[in-house]
Amino acid sequence: MYAVAVIGGGPIGLKVATEVRRQGFDCVVIEEHPSIGRPVNCSGLISRSGVEGLGLSLGDSIVNKVFGARIFSPNGNSISVRREEPVAYVIDREKFDRRLYDEALREGVEVKLDTKIIGLNGETIFTQHKGRGELLKAKIVIGADGAVSKARELAGVNAPRENFVQAYQAKARGNFERELVELRFGGFARNFFGWIIPESANTARIWLGMGMGNVKDAFREFTAGMPVQRPMFAQSSALIPVAEPMKEYVYGNVALAGDAAFQTKATTGGGIIIGMNSAKVLADTIGEHYKSGKPLAEYNKRMAPLKKELDMHWRIRSYLNSMNDAQMDKLFERLKRARIEEFLEKEGDMDRPSKFLGKLLFKPALWKLVPGAFGLRF
Repeated sequence: MYAVAVIGGGPIGLKVATEVRRQGFDCVVIEEHPSIGRPVNCSGLISRSGVEGLGLSLGDSIVNKVFGARIFSPNGNSISVRREEPVAYVIDREKFDRRLYDEALREGVEVKLDTKIIGLNGETIFTQHKGRGELLKAKIVIGADGAVSKARELAGVNAPRENFVQAYQAKARGNFERELVELRFGGFARNFFGWIIPESANTARIWLGMGMGNVKDAFREFTAGMPVQRPMFAQSSALIPVAEPMKEYVYGNVALAGDAAFQTKATTGGGIIIGMNSAKVLADTIGEHYKSGKPLAEYNKRMAPLKKELDMHWRIRSYLNSMNDAQMDKLFERLKRARIEEFLEKEGDMDRPSKFLGKLLFKPALWKLVPGAFGLRF
């Protein structure tokens, strides 16, 4: 009987397991793949502020440092934001995950690889290890097994198809501006966007997300005119949860975290930083549960500050999705005239939109552009 069993050995699962173990409780991680960090289905762009806030040591997992972004409307108008210091890191996800894995092992977390959950009955977890049925017991089960979460399904939580974005990614060789990412809106990426994330001056990750439709065809349309070498390589696809924040994260003795809990930024689909922060909240809640008898459902309340950010990301995404290409072009023109670039260079935060959106009150030329659309409550 474990105190905690974590389903999923990605960054969020490893983070919550490590934090639980540091509080003195035995913990096991169940990971369906035979190794940690593979397959890679993530763009691998994380904020510097998020890394520093979590106290993460990235080491050799850093591939590149990003200083800003160039954002294009459908007709090619652009908004550029650049700072003197790096604002984000492009990371090697396999190396990043394995650093977290090594840390978990040092803390005494048990990790069962090549093992997937197939059933759940209270404290009994039914698994399959290399094709052979096994079971184990845990008082608390954490679902951190990604977008297509088996733990979430077994907890009885419905996840409609419209709550996901399809993503397709490849690497390409060419000439890229190493210090800036490019983000592009247009009809090729319905209800989302495409972007170019440089690994170096010669290699970049090219990524596209969209709602319903054929994402591979959309990716071909997005990249058709790009001056890159072909064929591209390291191609992969995935589903990303992009939806209004869940109202509850706890279902009996099951708690959800990360992509399994839709703890992703609806603006970009990114979930590493906010998911790992949520994992810390969950681990602290579990500690209080065992030490002081507080209910596991306290996790729902303790998530309030992070849910505020998730809700803001969702409001922005809903607003952008309400616009057609012509309206998006017009918005870019108005934002540019209102000197949005200067504002974002000073106040922008890719993880915490409430930090800078609240300051729009002091910039009438900006906040008059979008107040009703966002449904903002400052």
